[in-house]
Amino acid sequence: MFEHVEDYPIDPIMIGADLFAQDPRQDKLNLTVGIYQDEQGHTPVLEAVKLAERRLVETQASKSYRALTGDAEYCAVLGYEVLGDSFDSGWVAAQTSGGAVALRVMADLLAQMPKPPTVWLQSPTYGNYVPILNAAGSRFQALPYYDPLRSVLTFEQMLDGLKAARLGDVFLMQGPCHNPTGADMSEDQFAVLLDVLEARGIVPWIDLAYLGFGQSFDADCAMARQIADRFSECIVCITLSKTFGIYRDRAGALFVKTRTQDQERITRAVTAIVRSGASHAPDHGPAVVRTILQDTDMKALWLRDLDQMRQRVTRMRQRIVATEQEVFGTERLSYLGRQVGMFSLLPLSLAQEAALTRDHGIHVVQGGRINVARLGESDVQWLVKAVCGLLPTSDG
Repeated sequence: MFEHVEDYPIDPIMIGADLFAQDPRQDKLNLTVGIYQDEQGHTPVLEAVKLAERRLVETQASKSYRALTGDAEYCAVLGYEVLGDSFDSGWVAAQTSGGAVALRVMADLLAQMPKPPTVWLQSPTYGNYVPILNAAGSRFQALPYYDPLRSVLTFEQMLDGLKAARLGDVFLMQGPCHNPTGADMSEDQFAVLLDVLEARGIVPWIDLAYLGFGQSFDADCAMARQIADRFSECIVCITLSKTFGIYRDRAGALFVKTRTQDQERITRAVTAIVRSGASHAPDHGPAVVRTILQDTDMKALWLRDLDQMRQRVTRMRQRIVATEQEVFGTERLSYLGRQVGMFSLLPLSLAQEAALTRDHGIHVVQGGRINVARLGESDVQWLVKAVCGLLPTSDG
């Protein structure tokens, strides 16, 4: 039987990590998988997380199942924290096993509609969107968002592509700290995009994976709040892996804003899809998040550590720019200093990208994505010299 199973596409992020592990060299640099690391190369457990876990050990009275849509209190606390007063009414909420499950539940729901909408994607974008949509059987189309070789947004081309969208289609976008590009829309561009979506009757679907890594946690919620304030129907997916440093504990949520007359049906649909897939979401990570957000002192500790993580990533970006200027007197990587978040794309061809790994021991995700958050001070000159050595000079 199993000889008839066809090859599945390989996840470029996971294959990048595998190739790094297989590289026999000691002198190698891993900029692949999207986790935060401190200067010593560790992914720390935040102090507030430890405190919340101790409290849960002492006070948690049961390990019984939650509802299929999870802990309603967690969903409410997180919903108000991210969406503000816009979360007052009209929302269907589900606790999910990270953001990927939230995305998959929504993709299943869209694919099962009598007239499935087309999901419009930014390109390049998060590498798991297409596998999730494919697995659900959702219809999707890609729109040009960013030119990796010129390191600029292709915003007007994206808007032009949206002219083909139909009433009721869905636009799947990322919130702050766009993965993999690191290039976010400006406030003016985002306002124009919302105008276009509203005018064409396109439903916005925003994926929030890096809250707090752009400006601050509160400021990074602004995009989602603008959408929630403006649209009678919208979709918000959240993962808290990076924001709370609880990667393996899988804390996420799905929020769907509906019209009042549709809310009960969408609640039943989400519940049925969850039951047929993940069934019950794990609760430890979400319980930690709820505990932190409901305790003033723990929340202050968490926000302090989140700010420190964001500031370290910003320093690494600035250090790359300064190092290139010091070593080469050029600004070919200066765009990295204007971008935000953990990820950016190097302006390399596939051949140059291969040479970066082969000749310099620097491993990146296929397409040139690097995780800036995995760089240490001693790594920056190594990276800059290798990349700039592969790029053409300004006169040639």
